[in-house]
Amino acid sequence: MFVNRLLNAFFPPTCSACSEKTESANGLCADCFSKLQFIHDQSKGKASAVTYNEKSRELLLALKYGDRVDIAPLMARLMVSAGKDVLDGADVLVSVPLHWRRLFVRKYNQAAILADEVSKISEIPSDSFILKRWKSTPKQGTKFDRFENVKGAFSFNPKKDVSEKIIIVVDDVVTTGATLSACAAVLYDNGAREVRFLTFAKAVD
Repeated sequence: MFVNRLLNAFFPPTCSACSEKTESANGLCADCFSKLQFIHDQSKGKASAVTYNEKSRELLLALKYGDRVDIAPLMARLMVSAGKDVLDGADVLVSVPLHWRRLFVRKYNQAAILADEVSKISEIPSDSFILKRWKSTPKQGTKFDRFENVKGAFSFNPKKDVSEKIIIVVDDVVTTGATLSACAAVLYDNGAREVRFLTFAKAVD
């Protein structure tokens, strides 16, 4: 306790979004927190913590492209809070994989980092090697194009076993749902009993 107080005196904690001083590390200041729009009505088997708006986009971009892996614990806490029903009884967390070229550029998979942080809180094991993305998909404008692009984009690791297991697919943000649906199809084809979804943000019309 004394060490923490000493560190806070010399290095006061700052907001994970705007870097203003805040009460605790890995947290948000009151102003940034108020700008997040939390999702209260969750669909069965699906949960997102917040809607995709300017503030959540800021956090996602910082994690995805800004090497701000330090904000992942905060995002994971919000995901666990929103996804209690989804997490209940689950066997394993599976992150949406990146194509190897994209992974090489980014250096890490933000979905895998979020899954690992959710695992620490929920104590549900996380496995980022169950699915593989062998097809790099371009970003398209329409929902139909997105579903077409991800067809056959994912494959299953034959060394893994998901038979009769309840799987949670974890990603940072869901837009059309095409990527999550494609992952679910592969998992069901390989014997999963149930596939659920957990994301940090959800794009809404």
